[in-house]
This record gives sequence, C-alpha cells and structure tokens, in this order.
Amino acid sequence: MTGVEVVAAPAAAEVNRIKRNFLASLNHELRTPLTGILGMLDLLTETPLNEEQREFVNSSRSCAELLLESITNAIEFSSLANGTSGHTESEFRPAELLRAAVSAREPKSRAKGLPLSLLLDPQIPEVALSDPHRIRQVLDVLLSNAVKFTAAGEIEVVASAATRADERTWLSVSVRDSGPGIAAADLAEIFGTGVLADNPLVDPSPGLRVGLSLARQITEAMGGSLEAESYPGEGSLFTFSIPISAGKPATAAPAPPVTPEKTAPRILLVEDNAVAQRFMITLLERRGYQVTLAPEGLSALRKVATVRFDLILMDLQMPGIDGIETTRRLRQLDATAATPIIACTANPSSEVRAECTAAGMDDFLSKPVNPEELFTVLARHGGLPVNPPRQL
Repeated sequence: MTGVEVVAAPAAAEVNRIKRNFLASLNHELRTPLTGILGMLDLLTETPLNEEQREFVNSSRSCAELLLESITNAIEFSSLANGTSGHTESEFRPAELLRAAVSAREPKSRAKGLPLSLLLDPQIPEVALSDPHRIRQVLDVLLSNAVKFTAAGEIEVVASAATRADERTWLSVSVRDSGPGIAAADLAEIFGTGVLADNPLVDPSPGLRVGLSLARQITEAMGGSLEAESYPGEGSLFTFSIPISAGKPATAAPAPPVTPEKTAPRILLVEDNAVAQRFMITLLERRGYQVTLAPEGLSALRKVATVRFDLILMDLQMPGIDGIETTRRLRQLDATAATPIIACTANPSSEVRAECTAAGMDDFLSKPVNPEELFTVLARHGGLPVNPPRQL
C-alpha cells in the first residue's frame, strides 16, 4: 500500500499541473480576443456616432462583457472544483481596489438610470495584505448581479474594517440593491450550482447561482464568509467578510515638478497582440504619453539600451522570451533596474501575480484593461501628464 501511495502522489501532482496549465491556456486564449473586442468598442464610443450607432455599440459591448464574465466564472469554478486554484497574499490598496471595481460597473449602472455609490470606512488601512484578485472577483460577482437584476432605485456599496475578538482585522464589503428581492424559500438555495428557476429556459439569467457559488467558495477558502439578506419587493443585501493584515504604506518617490519645457513621460509598451497594441497606444497617447512599442521581449531589451523610459507596461505571454523572463533581464540592467514595470495580462490569477512580483514587477493590470485603473496605476508610479484626454 505504501508503494502505491508513493507512486500515486507524483502522478496526482502531474495531473493537477496539466489541468492548471490547460485552464490557464484556455483562460488566456478566450480572454485575449474578448479584450480586443472590448477595447475597440471603447475606442469606438469616443468617435462621432449617431444615436442608433451608439445603441448598437453599447449592445455589442454588453454582450461581450457577459461572455467574458461567463468564461471567467466557468474557468474559475472549474479550477476551484479541481483543486488547481488557490489564493496568494500580497500587498494591495483596499480603497483603490474598491473604487476600481465600482467604477468598472458605473457605465452599465448609469445606462439603466441607477445611482451607484461607494462608502468607505476611514478605518480601512491604506495598504493591506490579502489576495486582491480574489477580493475583486467576489465584488465583481455581487456588483454584476446587483446591476443586472435592479430595474429602478439604487445600488450602494459599503466597506468597513474592524478588529474582532480573534484580534484579526476583517474587511467587510456589502452590496445593497433595490431589486426584486429573493423569496425566503429560495434564499437558502442561491449559493448552489444549479439554476434558481424550475425551468432554466425561462430564467432570465441562469448563470446567477454559478457566480454566487463561486463567490462563496472563494471567501470561505480565504477564511471568510458571504451572507445574503433579501425580501421580495425590497431588494437584497450581500455581505462578504475576510481577514486581512495591515501593510506598510509605500513611500512613493516625489514626482518631478511639471514645467512647460518638461516632455511627456515615455512609456515602453511590450505587447505582441496587434489589437491590444492599437488600443493601449491610442489610450495612452490621448492622455499625453509618449509611447514606444516593443512587440516581444528581445525587442524591449534592445529599445531600453538606446532610450530611457519612465515606465514599462509588460505583457506576459509573448513569442520568444515571455514577460516574466524579460522583466528579470531588465532588472539586471543599470538603465532599468529601478524603472517601474507594470504587468498586463489576460490571466489575472493569484499565482501569476506572485510570479510577477518575484520577477521584479511593481504593479499589476488585468486585461481587459480598464482606463481608470490604468491611469490610477500610472499616477502611483510617477504621475499623470497634465493633458486631458483627447476626443476624436
């Protein structure tokens, strides 16, 4: 029996590795084209459109967002079920994460005439230690459902932090909506993996319970909880709580004073996907940055030898040497040893985030890149150009 166990353990580990690699590859292959679709639609909305054209673009974007959300939840749910997904702790800024999550849902909420507000407890630490990717996943599920099922009224997000009897700091986030509410008989079942309605063909959103089941599994895996309160006709309240540790606020280097003669910050964009290149370059140049493109890692290494860059945006999966290895080599060069390097990837898992940090990256952006999140991160690593966004 002992001999069988010794042989079985490596075999099981190899199976898990294959599953993990397959899911990571599938995640990247599906999210990458959807990232391009969403990015191009965002740029299209900033061009002159008549009312009918704008309606078509907005409808297309809503469909792409729904597909991306379904793919993300399905892959993550499969990862958790197979034991190939976990969580990794890293430092993050809770208030910034919460603002970004709410901001990402504002366009759809605004289109439905729903005020979406965020209230932050001043006791929330500036920097905390937990898994920001997992926290964002849970909040995204709750916000998505709130916007989806609320036809009128408002949506409110409230976040607080407190030290409990176990002497740990707990972050609690509540999402309250004025939607139709959930009957008491169904409330106990909404975190299952099936569909809520008896007939899934008439259920307006059968994916609801998959998202909530995923959200609860994530919070419980992090040592926390996810609870719901709801009454028909009065809306719903979902609250998740997780333990966090307060981190040390980073001491940012003071940004140099802006003078009329100062040139715009130079950014090296390391990206192999043509659609992503177009989206990012357009987004950055409209804000006033000077952008140089490197379509793969070796090109990036050659460009930093001749040009000084203020910041580097680094894709991870590229032909030749990937973003992780490119970053390691950049950190060995005097010219880029201290240059901020921001990871941009379609695979936003905790494991990938940990690899990025170990390689020497300073921050992390998941694709599809949200413009507000992008410029928030850039501001943290040297400030924004004074130019406002340019409209086409």
